[in-house]
Amino acid sequence: MPDPLGWTLRADAYRITGTMSWSSVLRQLVAGETYAYVFWMRICAHLQTAGVPRPLLLPARLVLRRLRYRMGINLPYVTAVGPGLLVGHAGGIVVNAAAVIGRNCNLSHNVTIGSTKGDRTGVPSIGDNVYLGPGAVLVGAIHIGDGVSVGANSVVVDDVPDGVTVAGAPARVVSRSGSSAWVNRTDYAGPPSR
Repeated sequence: MPDPLGWTLRADAYRITGTMSWSSVLRQLVAGETYAYVFWMRICAHLQTAGVPRPLLLPARLVLRRLRYRMGINLPYVTAVGPGLLVGHAGGIVVNAAAVIGRNCNLSHNVTIGSTKGDRTGVPSIGDNVYLGPGAVLVGAIHIGDGVSVGANSVVVDDVPDGVTVAGAPARVVSRSGSSAWVNRTDYAGPPSR
């Protein structure tokens, strides 16, 4: 069962503010650098999965499209993205719609998550608590484990195990420290039970 929309919006805001309240959602929506994009992406995804007719989905999609061009973020609302998404800075973010992004992930500017052809045809699947540094490129049918940190300007074309730091082009394991220093504020309360 998918997470309730309101809880997911507050979990995304919590990653920035440390407060899981509607006032923090409103503050980030009005004055935050990238939260508005995440907010409208979640709204569009919710409306589509709720079976809202296309004409009623159109206004939200138009807002998201405007934000995409203004902020330089192309993260389609049909992409499977877990709660607690943190987009650190706007600009140059491109994500394939078929990618899967886990809970509490950090996307830096100029990150590309895309498909490739050949031996690894497909798109990446990203675990929970993952940090993607500025300029990181992840391509192909690869799996990025939980608690992984991907260094700036790294090119990841192979699977990455849990709890490591990778860097370089092509990326290689450079540390066993993982993402704990980069991914914070993940201690928010779980979704309300139904």
